[in-house]
Amino acid sequence: MNVSVDTNIFVGVLNKESLSASSKEILDKIDSGSLDCVVSTVVIAEMCAGYHMAGEADEKDDFLAHLQGSQSYDIIELSVGIADQAGRIKAATGLKLPDAIIVASAVKGEAECLITNDESLKKAAEFIKVVTSREFVGEK
Repeated sequence: MNVSVDTNIFVGVLNKESLSASSKEILDKIDSGSLDCVVSTVVIAEMCAGYHMAGEADEKDDFLAHLQGSQSYDIIELSVGIADQAGRIKAATGLKLPDAIIVASAVKGEAECLITNDESLKKAAEFIKVVTSREFVGEK
């Protein structure tokens, strides 16, 4: 199965937030090869910004090396086509542009769903199935 994950899936695990158990289960499945994952460069930029703000250059480098070195991650770079689709998504849903780019990248990468813990992304349901980490792993 090919999925896409939002930034908050990585951040939740990193910060051990309330939804981190289900998010960690998803990331573990990606790392084991049970799931393939489409990642927008916007997600990577948001993660890198957090690492830079925290002064965690080594951790940032490890994160980037992990994504780039894994067969399970497909990094989707921003193209003119994705930018156009993101514009349509933003106009139709009112999402912030970075979120619209993440959705457009997931669509471009042919993800079956976008996993996020941001309920506002469910406004993009006409473009892609959007589920929380708990919904994806079947938790109540």
